[in-house]
Amino acid sequence: MLCVIVLSHGMLQSISAQQSKADYYQAGTYEYAGITLPYRQLELNQGQEGSSILVIQLHGGTARGNDNIAQLDASAVDSVENYLRANQLKSIFLLPQCAADRVWNESTKSQTTPMTIVLTHWLQEFIGENDIDQTRIYITGYSAGGSGSWRMLNDNTSMFAAACIAAANPLMVQAANVALTPVYAVAGSNDNIMDATKIETFVNSLIEAGGEAQFDLLQGKDHFGTCNEAFTQTRLDWLFSHSRTDSTTDIHQPQTNISQPTKSMINGQIYITRGDVRYNIIGHRVHCNY
Repeated sequence: MLCVIVLSHGMLQSISAQQSKADYYQAGTYEYAGITLPYRQLELNQGQEGSSILVIQLHGGTARGNDNIAQLDASAVDSVENYLRANQLKSIFLLPQCAADRVWNESTKSQTTPMTIVLTHWLQEFIGENDIDQTRIYITGYSAGGSGSWRMLNDNTSMFAAACIAAANPLMVQAANVALTPVYAVAGSNDNIMDATKIETFVNSLIEAGGEAQFDLLQGKDHFGTCNEAFTQTRLDWLFSHSRTDSTTDIHQPQTNISQPTKSMINGQIYITRGDVRYNIIGHRVHCNY
């Protein structure tokens, strides 16, 4: 019996893209608490002097599995990779894959170890075993991976230099924790999966807590359009312009005893003071048509 399978041009392009990336993204696995985490690793511009910056991207729900390939097929991956190449940044780009029966952002009350704890231990070991600039570690994520990125910022308050998060609700997080890392959030006005209003409200709470935060609303974009178009050169310029002053990356528990911020006006500028630290409010809301 002869069986003929017809593939559309789009399917062929997707398969080709996955195969070509699988050829040059090194495959690896990490084991922690009985959980296997597949991941892909791309090293770029390694001939340059100095340590590598580290970039982590968490994928959306449709890329879950254990094939260690599905997470490669995303516009967000292309956007970050192309940026790192074009700007000749000595870097390592990591793409972990979440299991099909798990999600990145899980309750700490679950019977198994939450995926964010697995990610944290993996990153700690990876950083310790590689020549990484610990002042320049970045996290990006979209959809369910964006929710996981919010949680990683919440649970690791001094690990990341900055984050860029697209189409993702901030769940099981506290503004006082997340505000300790600069973050650029992007939402779509026509997203019926994630709530743009909730995302913007949380970004405003980060600013009120003294954090550096930006919010862009992509007019007319649905959930998938937002995921595909969020990681522009302008936003990635913003992301990679940040570095931490603290060069030590440790595993931190979420902070729950941060003093309440107070607002003041000095020479026409609004400042937030928390403890003995004063922050200038620089976050803002922008409506975009791109």
